[in-house]
Amino acid sequence: MNNSWINSVFCLCFLWLSLSAAHGAGTYVGSEKCQSCHAQAYEAWQGSHHYQAMLPATAENVVGDFSGRTFQYGGVSSRFYRRGERYFVTTDNAEGELQEFEITYTFGFYPLQQYLVPFPDGRYQALNVVWDSRPEAEGGQRWFHLYPEGNDPVLHDDAVHWTGALQNWNSRCAVCHSTGLEKNYSADSNSYKTAWKEINVACEACHGPASTHLEWAGGDQQAEDRGFSFSLDDRGAFGPADAQARTFSRLDGNRPATQVETCAACHSRRSEISDYHAGQPFDDQYRLSLIEPGLYYPDGQIDDEVYVYGSFLQSKMQQAGVVCTNCHEPHSNAVRMDNNQLCTQCHMSTVFDQPEHHRHPQGSTGAACINCHMPVKTYMGVDNRHDHSFRVPQPRLTLELGVPNTCNQCHKDKDAQWAIGALDSWGVSDGNRMHPARLLGAAWAGQGAALPGLLALAQQATASPMLRASALLATQQFPAQETLTALQKLLLSDDVLLRTAAVRSMDWVPEAQRYAMLRDLITDRSKVVRMAVARQLSSFPAGQLPGPSASELNTLFKEYLATMQLNADMPEEQMNLGLFYNNRGDTLAAEKALRHALKLAPAYVPAMLNLADLYRANNVDQSAEPLLREAIAIAPEQAAPYHALGLLMIRQGKVGEAVVFLRQASEASPQNTRYSYVYAVALWESGKQREAIAILETAEQRQPGNRELVSALASYYQLLGEEEKLKQLLQQYTP
Repeated sequence: MNNSWINSVFCLCFLWLSLSAAHGAGTYVGSEKCQSCHAQAYEAWQGSHHYQAMLPATAENVVGDFSGRTFQYGGVSSRFYRRGERYFVTTDNAEGELQEFEITYTFGFYPLQQYLVPFPDGRYQALNVVWDSRPEAEGGQRWFHLYPEGNDPVLHDDAVHWTGALQNWNSRCAVCHSTGLEKNYSADSNSYKTAWKEINVACEACHGPASTHLEWAGGDQQAEDRGFSFSLDDRGAFGPADAQARTFSRLDGNRPATQVETCAACHSRRSEISDYHAGQPFDDQYRLSLIEPGLYYPDGQIDDEVYVYGSFLQSKMQQAGVVCTNCHEPHSNAVRMDNNQLCTQCHMSTVFDQPEHHRHPQGSTGAACINCHMPVKTYMGVDNRHDHSFRVPQPRLTLELGVPNTCNQCHKDKDAQWAIGALDSWGVSDGNRMHPARLLGAAWAGQGAALPGLLALAQQATASPMLRASALLATQQFPAQETLTALQKLLLSDDVLLRTAAVRSMDWVPEAQRYAMLRDLITDRSKVVRMAVARQLSSFPAGQLPGPSASELNTLFKEYLATMQLNADMPEEQMNLGLFYNNRGDTLAAEKALRHALKLAPAYVPAMLNLADLYRANNVDQSAEPLLREAIAIAPEQAAPYHALGLLMIRQGKVGEAVVFLRQASEASPQNTRYSYVYAVALWESGKQREAIAILETAEQRQPGNRELVSALASYYQLLGEEEKLKQLLQQYTP
């Protein structure tokens, strides 16, 4: 589920009041109570994306054409129409059959509008066929499908079909599109009784419950906090630090977090670890996704829908104390100025808004700051979103790593080499050989040579914590003593992102040593750190510890279980629950959780793989094999199911069949060292020694220095009497 209409701007709802200090939690009163005193803010909010986040399906709110229009997709003809004041669609149901559904709510309004369908079990599902609300001249005023048809349309049995768990409003969307949400999911009945205080993103979604503020407003008005428990007035003032300054600095020197973290609650790629409470620390409520493959490009540019916060944390703007409302008006959600004046609030126009800087004619598209420093990516078919990491174009990285660059976003008829030449001709270099993208790109390709650079970056105090944490997380595939030394140091960091990444990077550390290193973090002040520790220690036998230590660990496990129950309606969380139970030795509970994950999402391949592994570990191969074959049928492009089935065949002594599946895994994911290694070992055991060595040599060329590959090659060279190859290998990797 996507929040496009509210993710293109920041969650910035704060009253003009300067709010501060701590006060009682209060109760919800509704946004209409705010209108009498804050008429201007209230009016601005009513025209905002926040107001339109979710509304009843009425003639006033529906922007799509429900005059009987039809839309063809994947062999299905969906028809949209009205009966009186009610809105309907006839489209494919979960069995692939045409069925009539009533639409009861709108979801957003621009540049597209989705529609919600209620189900008897309390679910609301978001249709995949949506309305393009842009003007007709821009290609809008049409129905379209969120997943382009191509050669593989989304049909009823697909994981992202509109009737499935991944398009469920209650679990995927509601908390960020409504105010005061209570999900009320029952795992026993697999049903919801979801409720909210206000249907859309209203005043109290950002400010918190306002009853105590009303008491203040109707009383003697002496309390400095004005009845609120926290302040969102973080904007501050900026000015020149000295006469030579070309970019202004924050005059108070602060790096405020409350406002940005309140916005980040919705405008970030994160997982929930607590019920939402406005104004509370982000890391006590969410775990932020770091710069990882599939989410970001290795230079940190947005790739998948990561929204804004993770990008902004990489920026010099964030490190300088800039907050959301320095650029965005909090109630209308609009940018404060729709031109370069937005940037020249802090960056002197006489220096930066000049052809000598941007190298384009004044007033042209190329002269716009955001077109060079905030590249756009289109999501949901029509929703253009700006990257908020505010980076400098690096076309050389396009050639090396395939990352986008803003030069060629505008100059589509040119290539990256042309862009490099243009920069060179201007005397502008983008040839920084120490760019972190090169380290992350190498790490993601499994190149062990990246490890020293990753560790140096993770410990570089001047780099953003987001980048440092991402580098640290990337080290987990390179077990080494130097990695362990860095982890020990960064587990003590004051920064939550770094501590969390250090904990998450410890899968390879032996269990007893892992406990010794993490013992002091069991009671860490940050919940996101504690939850990472709980996962890492989930298999540790608490009964072996002294009474107080055992009690401390068991308390952590109880908190972890309660946290996972928050999202028990999500298949991925049921899978995590199953893994936890399995690590704790409760096989029956583990199977139940994994089965529940597949009940929620029958095509959820990771749950299939973990359930099959549970069966394999308990000698129930006859139950594991059908699951793995089903996973291959669902996701024939994925390597993991082939690899798992190959291992199962080896366990059953069917080496010939195993080799076939292991080859498919290796070919599907050639960068995965483990797949290549296991395939080569299987070839060797089946008598195909030369083929095994060829696979290992190819893999070692892709990932030089990989210890597993080098060790296997050395052993096989020796067994075959390949003395010269063995000598060269040892000379290459022996200090």
